Amino acid sequence: MLNRRHLRIRVLQFVYYWNKSKQIDLAVFEKEFLNSLANLETLYLLLLKYVLKLRDFSENYLEGSMNKKLPSINDLNPNKKFINNLFIKNLRDKSDLNKRLDRLKLSFSDENIMIKDIHFKMLESEIYNDYMNNHNTTYEDDKKFILNFFSKELIEMESFQEFFNKKDIFWEDDFPFICNLVIKTIKESNSNRVILYDFLNNDVKEFSLNLLRNTIVNSDEFSKLISSKTKNWDLKRVAQMDLILMQMALSELLKMPNVPVKVTINEYIELAKYYSTANSKNFVNGILDSLLFELMKEGSIKKTGRGLIE
Repeated sequence: MLNRRHLRIRVLQFVYYWNKSKQIDLAVFEKEFLNSLANLETLYLLLLKYVLKLRDFSENYLEGSMNKKLPSINDLNPNKKFINNLFIKNLRDKSDLNKRLDRLKLSFSDENIMIKDIHFKMLESEIYNDYMNNHNTTYEDDKKFILNFFSKELIEMESFQEFFNKKDIFWEDDFPFICNLVIKTIKESNSNRVILYDFLNNDVKEFSLNLLRNTIVNSDEFSKLISSKTKNWDLKRVAQMDLILMQMALSELLKMPNVPVKVTINEYIELAKYYSTANSKNFVNGILDSLLFELMKEGSIKKTGRGLIE
């Protein structure tokens, strides 16, 4: 379920890392790269896991209130709508979430502090209180609440974001993308099942590893091509991110026959807008256009399949 835009971003991050630390063995580096992709699935599963843990904390909190020495009427007759939420029940019982979490054997010492903080913020939430005061108990109503609370409140909480950002150096960039996958998972669920996405299929591995490997192995060759189009510019004066983006684009153009030319050019111009300098979009666009014209003229770009060159 990882799209190629996100894979390109991850390769960009790792090529930058490679350029900063040249002593790494490439095979070891590729393994580290694949582990980072696997951690995207970990983030996805954890976001779903903490929906379950929030429900469990709420149940324990209600039971604790009932067992107080002087419980109030509300303590003795709690509203259990949230802990009986039908989407959460399906997530626990009609998905493979717990099985996949057991495989990862994840355990964090500070997660209970984070869940407690979220619980009390949830109790003050307008979305939560509107839901709890609504007597409808259909699956769609319960799903709608989880969707609204997750997308509008939970992922906006600083304590929730900080918890994940501390666990993995890449998760700060990954968080919005993976949150969108969780939102899609909730939307696509029904009363019979919750289908979770798979991440590291063969297509993902093949595309991302080829891009990473070809960019690193052919960096000198690609740098010479780029240098031939920078006129009076010394290549050392080119922003490093611009250089890496253009090297990655050349990797797709020259070494990856199944990637359409137009897609490659558009993707790296777009990435330059977000990951380099203010002028990078026009600079990268100009260099790649010039290189593309020359490489096409020479017949150096060889794509397999119809429509991949236009």
